[in-house]
Amino acid sequence: MPISDQKLTLEGNAELLSKLTDDFYQLAISKAKTVPTQRIYRIASASESTFVNRSARKAALRALAKKPLTKVAIDSRRIDQEAIRNPRRNLQYWRRSGQFVDDDMQDKLNVFAKLMDVLNGVKKDYGTEPEYHDSYVRELYGHVERALRLKTGDKDYFGPQLAYLEQLLFARYRLSMEQLRKQSASEIKQAILSKDEDLLKRGVYLNNTGGLNKNSDKSSSIVVDGKTTPQNIVEAIFGNNNLRRDGDRKVERTITITITDEVKE
Repeated sequence: MPISDQKLTLEGNAELLSKLTDDFYQLAISKAKTVPTQRIYRIASASESTFVNRSARKAALRALAKKPLTKVAIDSRRIDQEAIRNPRRNLQYWRRSGQFVDDDMQDKLNVFAKLMDVLNGVKKDYGTEPEYHDSYVRELYGHVERALRLKTGDKDYFGPQLAYLEQLLFARYRLSMEQLRKQSASEIKQAILSKDEDLLKRGVYLNNTGGLNKNSDKSSSIVVDGKTTPQNIVEAIFGNNNLRRDGDRKVERTITITITDEVKE
């Protein structure tokens, strides 16, 4: 069995002896009548590993030559160099020359800030009501709050998150960014509350009993499909009687509305 003249390291000799021993043991227990006249062993020695690593580095450098290198560094706006330790000392500080918030993102932030004012007003009026916690408007409040980074206050705005919020507003409320810019706060409030029927019913009850906040916009609490009529108020409270199924017994309801006038000086 010829052996190459190349010298092996200690690990390579140990691996070669292990393979020779295994082959001898397998041939002995198998009681083979014929023994192979030649067998090739491939040993992963340290010199081979260095060659492989060097070849891999050359291949990687040739691939990088086709495109510019990307410099990895820490944005200096994220850390106070005088008061906070650099968490990655092997990386340099990077002073970004571009805008942190471009004009397009700033325009969206202004629109969502206007929307947040409306949502804060709704939360002030209905935040303690059970219907509010299961409403779409509460869910929207959470989305806008996270997109504007109000709790964290780090101003680390995420473009795809703002795009998702923009799509959500159009898909659920048919409100585009242009409409949010032009419409008043009361119009936006009406469009948002129109998707929460249970909250509208609660608004009618609170409006009649004087439970709404004095500073709230009461006109939107009894608006159904953009109109305020006695019929809409009744349907908002008791539902649409035209949806009664065949065979259901009719129910007669009595509605008592008390109006109190107060003279203001």
